[in-house]
Amino acid sequence: MDIKAFTDKEYFKVIRLYPRVGRIRGLAEKDVEYHPDLDDEYEVHNEHDKLFKKILERKKETEFAVKKVLNLEENEKLEIISVRNEFVTIDFRGKQADMVYKLKDKDVYFLVEHQSTQDLDMAYRILEYEVEIMSLAFQEKGFKSKFCAKVIPIVIYTGQGKWKQPKSIVEIQEKFGYEVKPNVNYAGIGEYNVLDINDYTKEELLKEGTFLARAMLIEKAKGEDELIEILDKVVPMTKEDEKADMISILRYILVKDLGKERAQKYINMLEGGMDMGTFVNELRADRERSLLKAKEDGEKLGRKEGIFQVALEMLKSNMKETDILKVTHISKKELEQLKLQMV
Repeated sequence: MDIKAFTDKEYFKVIRLYPRVGRIRGLAEKDVEYHPDLDDEYEVHNEHDKLFKKILERKKETEFAVKKVLNLEENEKLEIISVRNEFVTIDFRGKQADMVYKLKDKDVYFLVEHQSTQDLDMAYRILEYEVEIMSLAFQEKGFKSKFCAKVIPIVIYTGQGKWKQPKSIVEIQEKFGYEVKPNVNYAGIGEYNVLDINDYTKEELLKEGTFLARAMLIEKAKGEDELIEILDKVVPMTKEDEKADMISILRYILVKDLGKERAQKYINMLEGGMDMGTFVNELRADRERSLLKAKEDGEKLGRKEGIFQVALEMLKSNMKETDILKVTHISKKELEQLKLQMV
C-alpha cells in the first residue's frame, strides 16, 4: 500500500511558501531551514527580504524612512532606538515584524515592514503587529499606564507598479448595510503608511545619501540600460562596508531582470572580487556587444528576405531553377520552400 504522510519537510515547505497558513505555536520563520527542493523564485525573494531587514537594522537607514513619513527635514532631530528583540515573545515570534523602533523617552513605536510584492492582507497583518506591540508595552508597565502605546506602521514597498492594496483594516472589513455613527473613531488602528519607491524620482532618491535610498533606486531600474545608468551614479558612492549589501542587491536585480542563467556570469564576477566599477564597465560592454549583434542579425535577415523576394519573382517569371540558384546563391531546399509559397 502506498501510504502518504505529511512530514516535517512538507510542513516547512508549506509555511515558507504560504506564511499566512497556520503554524505551530512559537515557530518563527527564522527557525526554518531552507530546503533545496523549494521554489527558486521564493528563495530569491526570501534572501532579498532578509537583506532589507539587515539594512533596516541600521538606525540611520530607518530614520530616513521615518522622516519621510513624518514629513521631517533631513536635519531635524529624531532620536529612535531599536527595540525589535524586546518583542520576540512566544506569541509574537510567528508574526514578527521586520523592525520595531521606539522614540526615545516616549511610548511611540515605529513598525517598519519591507515589501517587494503586493500583499492583500497587509492591513490585517499591521493590525496584529500593532495590538501585540501595545499589549507588550502595557505589560512592561504592569497595566498601570494611563495611556497605551502609539504605533506608527510604515511599509517600504520596492516592487514594480504602485502599491494598490487597502491601507486600512476598515477597507477590508465586511460591510453590513448600516451607517456607522459619526462619533465612532477608529483612531488609525489597522492603518499604515506606505513609502512607495514609485512615488520618487531617480534624482530624489540619489539626493538622499542613505544606502536604503540607493537600494531603492537600483530596484527602480527598468531594463539593463537604466540599470547601467543608475550604477554609474551609485557605485562611486558605495562605501567599503556597504559593498557586501550592494552585491546582494545586484544579485537580486540581475536574476530578476536577466534570468538566473544569464545573471550567473555577472554574479560570479562580483563574488569573485571584481572591482564594482570594472563590473559596471563589463556589464555595459556586454550590453553594447549584444545590441551590435542584434543589429547585424537584423541586417542579415533583411538582406536574406530581400534575396528570397528576388528568387520568388524569378520563379514567377518562369526562369530556370539553375539560373535562380546561380544568381541568388540560395540553397535548393530554400528554393523548394519558395515554390510551395506559390501554390
